[in-house]
Amino acid sequence: MRITRERAAENRARVIDAAAKLFREKGFDAVGVSELMGAAGMTHGGFYNHFDSKEALEAAACEAVFARSVAKMEAVADAEDRERAFEDYRRRYVSREARDAPAASCPMVAFAGDVSRQSAPVRDAYAEGLRAYLDAFARASGEEERRAAIRRFCELVGALTLARSVAAADPELSDEILAAL
Repeated sequence: MRITRERAAENRARVIDAAAKLFREKGFDAVGVSELMGAAGMTHGGFYNHFDSKEALEAAACEAVFARSVAKMEAVADAEDRERAFEDYRRRYVSREARDAPAASCPMVAFAGDVSRQSAPVRDAYAEGLRAYLDAFARASGEEERRAAIRRFCELVGALTLARSVAAADPELSDEILAAL
């Protein structure tokens, strides 16, 4: 029995969503096709109905995660009370909840250490997503100079990354890092 194009698109989206979650939790190389297809509720054999390679899925997952993140940042930039919306974003970004989430919601925190070892399509998807995110972040933060916005964002990413890295071994240090921002 053949499935409709609509159903095929839904299945593809399920695979991308499952892969995006697993890649953020474990990294690109730590997730196999069988595991991610299982997480999507599908069989390994169905993978190639949607993607030519795992690399193609990695790029698609990277694009999807950035699309959601950029949309959220654009909503902050377009908020009626942009300053308050940005402060709420900043506070959530460096929160214990963000630190302790099994999968980092921020693609920069989730993928930055891993992406440089990935294929060109994945690196390109990441770079394009980062550029779009920084554009939206600059608008949302109210920084007049792009360089200042990038510096401000790097502080947030660095703080969350470092806080996550020591949360289990030294919770007090992790909390101190979050509190610094």
